[in-house]
Amino acid sequence: MSTGNLPPPSPPPTGYAHLKNRTLISVYGHDAPHFLQGLTTANIVSSPLPRHGFYSAFLNAKGRVLNDVFIYPIRDEGDPGFLIDVAKDEGERLKAHLKKFKLRAKVKIGVLEPGEGDVWGLWGEGRYVDLKVGMENNVGCVDSRAPGMGIRIVTYKGGKPADLVGEEASVQSYDVRRILMGVAEGQHEILKEEALPQESNIDYMGGIDFRKGCYVGQELTIRTHHTGIVRKRILPVQTYADQEKKPEKLEYNPKAVSKLPNRRVDISRMNTTGRSAGKWLAGVGNIGLALCRLEIMTDTLLTEGGNQWKPEQEFQMAWKSDEVASDVYRLKAKAFVPEWHRNRPSVRDTHRQFNS
Repeated sequence: MSTGNLPPPSPPPTGYAHLKNRTLISVYGHDAPHFLQGLTTANIVSSPLPRHGFYSAFLNAKGRVLNDVFIYPIRDEGDPGFLIDVAKDEGERLKAHLKKFKLRAKVKIGVLEPGEGDVWGLWGEGRYVDLKVGMENNVGCVDSRAPGMGIRIVTYKGGKPADLVGEEASVQSYDVRRILMGVAEGQHEILKEEALPQESNIDYMGGIDFRKGCYVGQELTIRTHHTGIVRKRILPVQTYADQEKKPEKLEYNPKAVSKLPNRRVDISRMNTTGRSAGKWLAGVGNIGLALCRLEIMTDTLLTEGGNQWKPEQEFQMAWKSDEVASDVYRLKAKAFVPEWHRNRPSVRDTHRQFNS
């Protein structure tokens, strides 16, 4: 998301956004729960059908992420069904992936037409923290990806959720809020057939059930969970220019207008040779998301041998202009570990704080 245009305004503390960058896939029929159970990282309960939706992902056979999704059960008196909330530009491809596994399963699979169904994000200070507010008689779920993300609601035929509170925000302002929380979404940030679910924080965000049975891509995911060390994760980063002071905390500046890197641009240590410290994924204004080597770019301690991070170390990105090959852009970048990463019981002991 590199642009010379003015970045979007900061998101309101309490608000809502029509997520026009999402689409819905319907999976409906007698075998729908069993069918999805073998394809997704979340556990699909068939009886009774869950009341509300949940976060999940589809993987390829090598355990790489195809799509990060929300799955919403559809409750009626007929056969069970689900709506899959996925990035809009991935809808037809995910439908084709699902149909490859249909075989004799009694399911119908289709992408909803524009206007048939819409996804909304709602958030607010002290609101939308559980299923009691905003969820009655709605298709949707609490957004479990990070504390305070709010809820997601599906509406039909151009309708809006009832009892909206706060200001309406654009998708771009919603993205600012999401990036500040360190939540990656869609295949512009969670790279299709490249990203691993743990590196993309899908495990931290409640999208993987490590106790469920077989599903496509399970083998590597389970092996990494039980025996491996996740050395890279997607983190929020703040960019700053050479003449600017290294930021102490992550802050979005809606007045920042700068050329941001293309995807996959390397992040390297300044004045030091060696392996890449991370890769830029996407951003807006002066913030973004990057796949970071934890023991190089942060104070995360993964092994008893210590890490390579130094409080005074700075990191930079350099890339060539798309217009003039001889022009080279440079920006510094600092990664931040969200508190909800540090406060997870399973990972609390892997982080130690340094004064910088």
